[in-house]
Amino acid sequence: MNSTEYAWFLPTGRYGDGHTINAKTPERPPTVEYISEVARAAEDAGFVNLLVPTGTHCLDAWMITLAVAQRTERIKFCVAFRPGLSSPVLTAQQANTYDAVTGGRLTVNVVTGSTPVDQKRYGDHLDHAERYARTEEFLDVVKALWTSEEPVSYSGEYYRIENATLYARAVSKPHPTIFLGGSSEAGRRVGAKHADVHMMWAVAPEQVAEDAADMRRRAAEIGRDDLRFGLRLHIMCRESRKEARRAAEALLEDSALENTRMWADQRNRSESEGQRRMNELYEGGSPWLTDTLWMGVNKVRSGAAAMLVGTPDMLATALKEYVDLGVRNFILSGWPHLEEAEIFGREVMPLLKDTNPARLEPQTVA
Repeated sequence: MNSTEYAWFLPTGRYGDGHTINAKTPERPPTVEYISEVARAAEDAGFVNLLVPTGTHCLDAWMITLAVAQRTERIKFCVAFRPGLSSPVLTAQQANTYDAVTGGRLTVNVVTGSTPVDQKRYGDHLDHAERYARTEEFLDVVKALWTSEEPVSYSGEYYRIENATLYARAVSKPHPTIFLGGSSEAGRRVGAKHADVHMMWAVAPEQVAEDAADMRRRAAEIGRDDLRFGLRLHIMCRESRKEARRAAEALLEDSALENTRMWADQRNRSESEGQRRMNELYEGGSPWLTDTLWMGVNKVRSGAAAMLVGTPDMLATALKEYVDLGVRNFILSGWPHLEEAEIFGREVMPLLKDTNPARLEPQTVA
């Protein structure tokens, strides 16, 4: 069996971390010290990567993770960024430098866009389809710079590059892993071409199987057989099923009304096909899609909404069901991220040995 990679999440948004989602005042603000503490807990728990979000509501992912890298040893960082907000050549240069100085600890999460509101805050006024077309060209350039020994020139609708070369070279080979999600037709087309890991928001296993089969077909049509599949979801692990459900529902209590309204507005105005699907699942009746898969988080935030809730055995069984469908990358999170990483590492990770979990190797800094 190919290795299965388990990753965690760094809560770098303005609402910080704590026992409630979207508290009015952050219980634990996203300081370098606290974020580093979460990262070390994830490293000790056996996670191999850390997703770091992007958007005007977050600390800059490149900068905060370089600070955290100095306070951790081996764990990698999945730095999220939005194509189009900077030159693809500059992004490749930043990525190469980052990867070199950290000894190969960079992976990237390519986020084509968010709501039109947040895109316009950055001065980006392209529509959904145009953003994906730009992402395709952006990654054409970046991957050429990552893999070519010759100067790179490119002429497209969005970028015209002449004889670009970079002094800094990435340590990761053939290049830092690219995580890219997309449920729309445009998103799937670009993902089939450029993603190393096609990311999905967790839904019922049969839907995941259908989506993975569609992406395998698309990748095969362009000669690819190396596309991996990943799931983004939250975790709530407790000794009993009843205790886990009670703890999950408690996360929604005391969420600040103004914060919840902001997330609801972002959730409902998003152009993301994946977000639309999350909304439909939440509004479809019971928030419980399966005995362990709960959609209640969608009530108070946008983005990843599904949470696995249950005992260690229940969670391990649910994760293995996705593994059996071909999922080999999991990006998990839970509130508070510090304690939940520790619980998962102690209670659930030992039950996942037969999924061949990836292990961190010592890094050599260039």
